[in-house]
Amino acid sequence: MKSTITNIFLGTFILISGSVMSQDNAVQKQPFGLESTVSGNLLNPSVSELFRANIYPNPTLIGKVKMNWPDWAEVTEIQMVHASTNEMKIINVEEGQTHATASNLQEGVYIVRFIHKNEILGMRKLKVIG
Repeated sequence: MKSTITNIFLGTFILISGSVMSQDNAVQKQPFGLESTVSGNLLNPSVSELFRANIYPNPTLIGKVKMNWPDWAEVTEIQMVHASTNEMKIINVEEGQTHATASNLQEGVYIVRFIHKNEILGMRKLKVIG
């Protein structure tokens, strides 16, 4: 009898603790990631999916990077926002140009926005290691 009560108590405890520990009813948080914010282009989602810019070296140890993008993209401006200070560096791009260089970058993480006439074509993350 004592064994049966113990088994029932133990089984009930396991059942209750299992449902409490289960995450079926818990709100699932989305992990922060740049890629998830990059894909959310409200102005023109199809452009964001097609646009691919390269930033190299990434991460950089010298505070200088080169960037390039497809010929069709017609990038007119590059905005480099330092994630911790919100300081913005703007690079104006000449018509037909498909590459740019940024130097004198401070240590930290940058969000790099590639823009065509006030429309964000895409974004990338850049790490500068001092």
